[in-house]
Amino acid sequence: MDTTTIPTLFNSLQIPNNHTSVGLSNLLASNSAAKALFHHKRLPDAGWTDVQIQRLLLELSILDTNCEETVKCQRGGQSGSSFPHRWTGAGEREGRIYSPLVSQRHFGLGHGIGRSGDVMEAQPKAVGSSALLRLTLRLVL
Repeated sequence: MDTTTIPTLFNSLQIPNNHTSVGLSNLLASNSAAKALFHHKRLPDAGWTDVQIQRLLLELSILDTNCEETVKCQRGGQSGSSFPHRWTGAGEREGRIYSPLVSQRHFGLGHGIGRSGDVMEAQPKAVGSSALLRLTLRLVL
């Protein structure tokens, strides 16, 4: 859901617009804090809440392919025959997390970073993990 569709969706649930606007202002503030972090690449003057940190980590983890739930794949080599599933590769750094408890503990970040021999190279299957690595390095160096 984005800020442009939320009012319509909530209105269909008969939630008053004045209630929705309060929630939207919180969402916009959280979005602007995350944008500022990536834009300025420095820690904010005022610390983030636990919810803001968790939200950022979860949103980054969704960018990794091991978190993609709607990828279509070919089944048994039959063309046109596909089904939605949770895609997990077979590489040595693919994110395969069996336990929901472990996934929650690590915010869904189960994919490796880097490429063969170079931990700093962006991983095409782990965009969120790669972004988190680069942002972390900018913040600490």
